[in-house]
Amino acid sequence: MDGDHMFIRGGHVQHFTPSLIIGDNVSLSEYVHIGCVNHIEIGNNVLMGSKIYITDHNHGVYRGNHPDSPDVPPVKRPLTTGEAVIIEDNVWIGEFCTILPGVTIGYGSIIGSHTTVTHDIPPRCIAVGSPARVIKQWDEEKKAWITVTRK
Repeated sequence: MDGDHMFIRGGHVQHFTPSLIIGDNVSLSEYVHIGCVNHIEIGNNVLMGSKIYITDHNHGVYRGNHPDSPDVPPVKRPLTTGEAVIIEDNVWIGEFCTILPGVTIGYGSIIGSHTTVTHDIPPRCIAVGSPARVIKQWDEEKKAWITVTRK
């Protein structure tokens, strides 16, 4: 971890027991922001570009029967708990990406620049866009990236 202007943040007025696990041979570039109050796991041999945001929580609740009001300043809304982020081994995350709570990025996947990951990405896939969508998948038999046809 040798990038300038990196920071890893945990805690808040609330009390948490964050679990941040970073594997071997992980490369983080400049301005990587990791917000961990629950559980974030970054596997081995993960490569990350610059200006990436990874979080396992939100400032407030925005679904269900008891959402937080917009009349409460975001900094005063309680941080959410219970969602993890898992980035498996051999993943490459491009520049300017955002990884949101409750997401697993599967083994060997590639997340293109400027992508917002809002749901799980299967192993051996290339995902791009906001929100992320899989555009290619590794074909082990052909030893090639195959375009995924959208339905």
